[in-house]
Amino acid sequence: MRLVRFEIRNFKCIEYARLEWTDMLVLIGENNVGKSSVLSAIATFLSGSAIKDVSLFRRHQAEEPRAIELTGYFDNLSDEEKDQTAVRGRMDGERWILKKKYWYEAGNDGEAGGWKEQLFSYSSTERFVDWPEADNTWGAFPEQYRPLIEALQDRGARPNAVQKDALRAVVRQQRPDLIVRDAPNWVPNPGGGGNWKSNANSILPRPILVRAVQEASDETNAKDASTFGKLVNLIIERSLMQRPEMTRLQAAMDEVLALFRPDEAHPERQAQEVRDLQERINRSLNEVVGGHAVIRTEAPQTRTMVLPSTSLVIRDTLAGIETEVGHQGHGLQRTLIITLLQQLADAQAEPAAGIQVGPRRSTILLVEEPELYLHPQMERLMRDVLQRLASQGGTQVACCTHSPIFLDIADNYRAIVRMFKNAQGDTAVNQVTEELFPGEGNHADKLRLNTVAKFDPTVNELFFAKRVVLLEEFSAIAAFERAAELMGLFERHPRLRREVALIDCNGKNNIVAFLRVLNAFDIPYRVLHDEDSGNAVSQAENRRILALLPNGVAQVHLVSPDLEGLLGYQAPGKNKPFAAVSYVERLHSLGQLPNAFQDAVRIAYFGVAVEPQ
Repeated sequence: MRLVRFEIRNFKCIEYARLEWTDMLVLIGENNVGKSSVLSAIATFLSGSAIKDVSLFRRHQAEEPRAIELTGYFDNLSDEEKDQTAVRGRMDGERWILKKKYWYEAGNDGEAGGWKEQLFSYSSTERFVDWPEADNTWGAFPEQYRPLIEALQDRGARPNAVQKDALRAVVRQQRPDLIVRDAPNWVPNPGGGGNWKSNANSILPRPILVRAVQEASDETNAKDASTFGKLVNLIIERSLMQRPEMTRLQAAMDEVLALFRPDEAHPERQAQEVRDLQERINRSLNEVVGGHAVIRTEAPQTRTMVLPSTSLVIRDTLAGIETEVGHQGHGLQRTLIITLLQQLADAQAEPAAGIQVGPRRSTILLVEEPELYLHPQMERLMRDVLQRLASQGGTQVACCTHSPIFLDIADNYRAIVRMFKNAQGDTAVNQVTEELFPGEGNHADKLRLNTVAKFDPTVNELFFAKRVVLLEEFSAIAAFERAAELMGLFERHPRLRREVALIDCNGKNNIVAFLRVLNAFDIPYRVLHDEDSGNAVSQAENRRILALLPNGVAQVHLVSPDLEGLLGYQAPGKNKPFAAVSYVERLHSLGQLPNAFQDAVRIAYFGVAVEPQ
């Protein structure tokens, strides 16, 4: 089972958000725009947790018209998952769509109110033509059902729930013309009871939420509510559940469960105590309303019964003492997380051997700020581990980050979700789902962008800036930033350092690829590049750039004839950034920094040649 779309309504600062997902999801944006709220919403939905806190509702309004709604769209369901109670007959094509709704309902006439939760499935309703409303006798069924009823094995004198289900199954196989499906719609409480809800929650992907900052003791107890515990159990259960001991345990459990399950072919297998109770219930029921009750049970998951309650401690070999991870530094805690994730990736890469006992649930790993407390080399290791896990079947990864290292601007831009606050203070999201480099003609642009981003991940900083300036090469960035310092722009406008990102495109012929990304993500930008008059190839590239600018010439500034010519020096063969900065400093010290160059600097940072007051 794979979560391919997730919708959020009225959760914390999010009025509405829709996320498309395959294997990896990377949430970016400034602080306090709702990135962690998205991860919390996913974890709440998947874990089956109730919501009973008004602060989790948008603007703290928890009444039903402003209810929280969390909706998951799933595909790639296995045959075993399709046959589960919560899924069978309730799919929309090849997708299973589940919605959970939470709200607070005030009491009436002095009665206490209460928190409410309701589940929905999006599916078409299956109707059997001429199926009798009162279906508690075989004689109530019309003629077209008679041959099918006669063919039922071990048919009782009166139809019970099991036999009616068996008849429906036969109709689906032999007389599909007797089935009519209504248009798909939201069906509330589709299972009619708690068993359907518990089954739905039991087959959802298991969430593992790694928070940015929390008590480490919460992360080390290996109970299901803890991060470290879930990872430890996930690593060992794959091999543990294939051991012969587990196969024997499952067989013994099935034998015990058979005592509770009705078996029309072999009724003696059901415990006499259960059959007697069921019969007494039905006698009383028939005296009042008629109908037939069947006692059913849900089988427990073997893994939840046998996986141990483990914990992680750090042992000081010199002092001979063991210390809980909660008393260690956050850096060590994150190192342990990376270690466990590496072990999980290795375990999942190994081919399964033996017989798998019970269904294998997929896993969704949710990581807040994976770069936290890590130096750059460890950041890259964490990125590689998360990407490896996301590429493995049965595991999806979502993280929120402030680090450009975790972004793949060329090959996996669809995984990037840019988040920001709109004018009303609600969270808005921008995610690109279309192809940015369609056709063979744009393949070269994509390859160049991929090469630039791979060897210079700082270009991904464009996703974190309020305004982006694209420049041809790093020497231009060095010259512009030094000039801005000498001109006093950073001193008079401190926000420029954090709001404006100068991006080195590594050549004019790469600018077009960056423009496709910036346009798709709706990131404000300007382009400054050399005019290169007299160079036919460069002039053609200038026209390609101009064609992709939404605001045309108003969004581009041509440095004439080029940066070196504007500053009046000959570009050296090497150390070009050093040479550019040196000329800027020398000209400024002489009071001869060209006005045209100063205008270009102001245009880069302010969008106009005149510095705002």
